[in-house]
Amino acid sequence: MERRRNRITLDWDGAWRLDTGGSDHLDQEVIDVSVRFAARIPLRPVRLVAEGCGLSRAGVGRLITEGRLVSAVSLSGRLSGDFTFTLKR
Repeated sequence: MERRRNRITLDWDGAWRLDTGGSDHLDQEVIDVSVRFAARIPLRPVRLVAEGCGLSRAGVGRLITEGRLVSAVSLSGRLSGDFTFTLKR
């Protein structure tokens, strides 16, 4: 994934991954996820969750609205620090 802003291009390929611990979690009703940052780079958590879980950003927004994706922090703005979220099936 490349992002371009102010004539600077950032290549995020291989910079992060969502480690699910294997396929054992797929049948669970509730999945708790912790996101840790090695560097304080501001990003939109909705975009990160969408890309990591293979969902659209609109799909993540619907999950938040339905109360099936919850977090102690707002996932709709920008964050540059660690956060957690819970995904409910």
